Amino acid sequence: MKVNSTIYKGIEYVQVNALPPDQKEKLLKTINHDLFIKILVDEKLIGNCLLFKDYEIWFDNIYKPLPLTKESDPKSKSSIESPAIQVERIKKS
Repeated sequence: MKVNSTIYKGIEYVQVNALPPDQKEKLLKTINHDLFIKILVDEKLIGNCLLFKDYEIWFDNIYKPLPLTKESDPKSKSSIESPAIQVERIKKS
């Protein structure tokens, strides 16, 4: 799920430290670190921030969780045969 942005003096951004742990971990491994910015808020420098538009692009193209497929759904009634069963069927043919 996308996090909400923060807006300060017209700059819409997210703090990497405020992201859910799985997003933070993947983002730090996959995004260009040149995109990180620092913002001066009330004479305090806040680092490890991304413009919200960069975060959205990353989220939609890199992070976006895959939709649950029938094969990966544990509630799905369809079963996947193990390789041993497949080999046994080939032998009987």
